[in-house]
Amino acid sequence: MSLTFIGLGLNDEKGMTLEGLEEARQADSAYGEFYTNIMPNLDLKRLEKNIGKKVEVLNRTQLEDEGGEKLLKAASKQRVAFLVPGDPLIATTHISLRLSLAKMGIPSRVVHAPSIVSAVCGATGLQSYKFGKSITVPRDQPLPRSLLDTISDNSHRGLHTLILLDVQAGKTSQMTIRDAITKMTTADPHLETRVAVGLARLGSRDEKVKASKMKILTGEDFGNGPQSIIVVGRVHFMEAEALEVLCGAGEEDLRELS
Repeated sequence: MSLTFIGLGLNDEKGMTLEGLEEARQADSAYGEFYTNIMPNLDLKRLEKNIGKKVEVLNRTQLEDEGGEKLLKAASKQRVAFLVPGDPLIATTHISLRLSLAKMGIPSRVVHAPSIVSAVCGATGLQSYKFGKSITVPRDQPLPRSLLDTISDNSHRGLHTLILLDVQAGKTSQMTIRDAITKMTTADPHLETRVAVGLARLGSRDEKVKASKMKILTGEDFGNGPQSIIVVGRVHFMEAEALEVLCGAGEEDLRELS
C-alpha cells in the first residue's frame, strides 16, 4: 500500500504531468486539497474525468488539525493518489504528511509539477540563484517585523525577495498586491520607492507581470489571483534587460537597480 503526492501545477488540471496523470489513473482512490494555493481555472469535474475516478477533497482541519488521519488510513490499505496545487512538498503540510507515512512504514513518492517558486524566474527573467529567503504576508494579522527584516537582509546581500500572499480558501475575496504593498509600506515607508515585480495568475493564458516602484504598483490592476510580489535586489545586466522586456520596467526603475 502507498501514497503518491501528485502536483497539479499552477492554473488548471492540465498542469499535471503525464506521469502524474498515469499515477492518478492507476491509484485505487484519489484525494485532493485546494486550500494551500488557488488554481484559478481548475475544474474538479474535468479533473475527475481525466483520471477516471472521484476526488475526495480534504480541508485544512482534516489535514492539519487531524494530522491527515483519513488519508493515512486509506494509504495503509490501498494505493492512494493525493492531488495538490503546485509542486507537492513546497507546502510544509505535505512534508508533515510524508513524515507520518514514513513513521508508519507506508511507502510514498512525489510526482513534481510547476510551482510559483520556479515559475517566477521564467516569468521575470530573474535568476533563481539570486533569490533569498521568501516570505508570506498575512491578511488578517499585523505584519510581523521579521518580514521586513527578511526583505532588508536579502537586499543587503543583493538578493531578490519572493513575497507570497496569504491564501484563504473558500473566500471570494483574496489578498491582492495592492493590499500587501499598502501593509508593507505603512510599516516601512522606505519601501515605496523600491523596485518590485507584481505577478498574477502565473501559468495561465492571462497572466500579468509588471515591474515598477512599489507605490506605482498599488495603482496597477492585476485582476484576479493568485498574486505575488518580488522585491528586486541587485541585478545582472541580463536580468535588467529581462525586467525591461518581459516586465515593462522603465528606465528610471532600472537606474534604481544599477
